[in-house]
Amino acid sequence: MTSRPAWLFALSVVIASCGRSLTPQECDALLDRYVEKLVGSDRPGTPASELVELQRKAREKAKKDPAFAACRSEVSRKKFECAMQAETVDRMEICLL
Repeated sequence: MTSRPAWLFALSVVIASCGRSLTPQECDALLDRYVEKLVGSDRPGTPASELVELQRKAREKAKKDPAFAACRSEVSRKKFECAMQAETVDRMEICLL
């Protein structure tokens, strides 16, 4: 029996993880990050406690939004990773197109 090269195994792991749907927690984290970047650009210097409250309100609204409910099926892992690493809200939006 011959063994597969290590790189082939690593490639199969990467391919498998790329197709994995986002979890509800990842969708929430994406929304939190978006709110953080949006508030940071629109209202620099917003206290952390206010940011946390704005994130909570955004999650509450998102629960009622059918578009947000589609996050798990509509946002690819690649788009998610790009958006979570983006430094600005504009870059996040570009990632999610």
